[in-house]
Amino acid sequence: MQTFSINIMNTNFYFIVSNCCFPDWQEQIISWLSYVEKEWSRFHEHNELAKLNQLPKGGMIQLSVPLYDVLKKANDYFTRTGGLFSPYLKRQMEENGYTKSFPFTFSPSKRIEEKTIEAQPFIFLKDKIVLKNTIEEVDLGGFAKGYVVERIATWLKNFGKATFGLVDGGGDIRVWSDGEKEWTIGLAHPILEGKEIGAIRMKNGAVATSNRLYRSWTDGYKRKHHILNGISGEPAVTDIIQATVVTRNLLEGEVAAKMCFLLKEEKQDHWFRENFPTCKRYIVKEGDCRVKSFD
Repeated sequence: MQTFSINIMNTNFYFIVSNCCFPDWQEQIISWLSYVEKEWSRFHEHNELAKLNQLPKGGMIQLSVPLYDVLKKANDYFTRTGGLFSPYLKRQMEENGYTKSFPFTFSPSKRIEEKTIEAQPFIFLKDKIVLKNTIEEVDLGGFAKGYVVERIATWLKNFGKATFGLVDGGGDIRVWSDGEKEWTIGLAHPILEGKEIGAIRMKNGAVATSNRLYRSWTDGYKRKHHILNGISGEPAVTDIIQATVVTRNLLEGEVAAKMCFLLKEEKQDHWFRENFPTCKRYIVKEGDCRVKSFD
């Protein structure tokens, strides 16, 4: 068994594999993570994401295969959730004060003059070309991290021939096994970092966690957090402080965890049954650190 850890993308990544047929598998993973950190961060002014965001409405651009793929997948979930989950919230993030990488505790808000909600912000054409149909800008956020973890796990399993493995990107976890290896995944305490309030046993699947306290700040008048409603562009209003979901893959997991904050409580059971029927939710609310589970 081999292990490996690295801090990159403002995230602690941790890897466990039974074996890998690539002797340089760690270097290949570092190269992929470095590429994503450089090209997909909204805090860099001259990367591929910036070129996409600087495109005027009506403009077209040919993207790299990875960026086209992750944006197309994020857009599919945007459509599937009726716009509640959205990768098109860069301006709204900045409006709420999220203008720099964490950690920070104070950041002033600013006002956006014009907000738009298009049914199709981007049109995906042949040859990895996209047509920008909006003035809004892309922020892939946690979805990009889930995509990265999922891609690495798939590569290690299918091409590296690892019998079992775990890829952990800051608490967003993908595991697989040959049916014999069982993993125990701790449920993070929503307030006390490094503590756990439960555990999940699983052989294959994904675990994604969203917490509105860890990435929160004040603008001097109001406390803000990073989980925005894709329709209003405002931080989700909810008494949920942490949602952990167990799903088939981390793309679904990233979206499902955020939907726990964005959906009204009375609508959640029905929505999850209709859209993510295999998803299991573990919810923690304000003033009560007990975990409530929902199938």
